[in-house]
Amino acid sequence: MNVPLDKFVCPVTQNCPQNCTCIKRPYDLSFLVTCQAGTQDNLPKLLPDPDYPPPRTGRFRLSFPSSTMQSLEFRQYLTKTKWIDISKSKVRSIQNKVWRVLSQMDHVDLSGNHLTIFPTFLGRENITFRWLAFQLNPLRCYCEDKWIRGWLQSLGKGLFGPAACGSPDWLKGKNILEMTDKDFCTNPNRERLLLIVEVCDLLARFTAIISLSISINILVTHRGLKILLLSYNLKYTRRPYILK
Repeated sequence: MNVPLDKFVCPVTQNCPQNCTCIKRPYDLSFLVTCQAGTQDNLPKLLPDPDYPPPRTGRFRLSFPSSTMQSLEFRQYLTKTKWIDISKSKVRSIQNKVWRVLSQMDHVDLSGNHLTIFPTFLGRENITFRWLAFQLNPLRCYCEDKWIRGWLQSLGKGLFGPAACGSPDWLKGKNILEMTDKDFCTNPNRERLLLIVEVCDLLARFTAIISLSISINILVTHRGLKILLLSYNLKYTRRPYILK
């Protein structure tokens, strides 16, 4: 009986994590590790040898969607991984060393997590990704984070789906690729507050000028010529107040 090569798979149990299945597929050099949703709190500490069974060298395809992981720590087997899916999980932090390894993979899905920042060395060292999904993460978008727009743009077709702001409130949900530096660095609430303060200050000064004028006129009416001269001097010797 002839079995097509793409149907030839080898289940592996040794060192396969609990609640996971481990299958080697010689036809595409892959070693698939799939874990049930909600069963993994961290990346497994140990995985089977991807080169066993022989004859071909294997590369891991790791599928951990809907996990309870909150951080990604380095594991040596990540250097032999070409595809990883940790979408719809609870990841809040990723070690810098892991970011570097992820950038070497063919497919990285981190969508639907709780990540808020990218490490600055990604932009500083022009690190790119072949395929990165990062949508539905609440990215921080303050002035200090404006560099991420240029870095995300540099990924080109390697970025799958939009990356949106999660904070501050006035930028929540906004597509980072469509933003400008001014968007990152302008707080409209603060601008409105400053405008209100300026208007109030202007009105207060204007009211003071009107009150002074009324007071002088009243004094002129009741005290005669001496106050008229004072009013005349105020009018022609004081510097005029200019509204700005």
